[in-house]
Amino acid sequence: MKKTKIDWCDCTVNPVVGCKNGCEYCYARKINDRFHLIEKWDCPQFFANRLQQFDSKTGKSIFINNMSDISQWETEWLDKTFEAIKRNRQHNYIALTKNPVFAQQALSRYADGLDNFFIGSTVTDDKTPFFWSIEHNCFISIEPLLDWDAKIKCTGLIGIKQVIVGAETGNRTGKVIPKKEWVRSIVNDCDACGVAVFMKESLRSTMGNEFRQDALMWGIKR
Repeated sequence: MKKTKIDWCDCTVNPVVGCKNGCEYCYARKINDRFHLIEKWDCPQFFANRLQQFDSKTGKSIFINNMSDISQWETEWLDKTFEAIKRNRQHNYIALTKNPVFAQQALSRYADGLDNFFIGSTVTDDKTPFFWSIEHNCFISIEPLLDWDAKIKCTGLIGIKQVIVGAETGNRTGKVIPKKEWVRSIVNDCDACGVAVFMKESLRSTMGNEFRQDALMWGIKR
């Protein structure tokens, strides 16, 4: 397992590397370009041997796809990964996708009966086409926060228990610095719906005394 600076997990394990989404702000692609983990970033590859890392006896909260989008994993990769997850219930497993429909399917098909698997949908602004239809995912990750209309109220957080908000990191040309009112609007809507809010450290300087980290639904063990 690889220790990580990601605020909301203990470590990462990536059985799959590669993604077809093509996000211009993607830090994972930059890592691949630097270390040449796979030849073609948009052709995800499966590394089954990495699943052995789940055998660690010490329970951790593990992000299992910070180098891919889990909705793009082949069925065989999902089957083998969830077999390993079910053998190792000492950990919490966290996944993200830009496909909320897949998130719902994964919870019902692969994670049925598991109380230690959490999948969320990633959005970057309130204009993301599927944002208003997200239902029954465990959580939403709004990172990097690139834009938000503070006048729009989001009341459709059905089944959502947690919202994570973070700023873009790195030094990309055109990097967006979130506005305080964007974050405040998200927080107000979450409070109205009874949803926990976890701001990443990247927002601490922006939010000042409004910086907030509600308890994570899966906990971390650092």
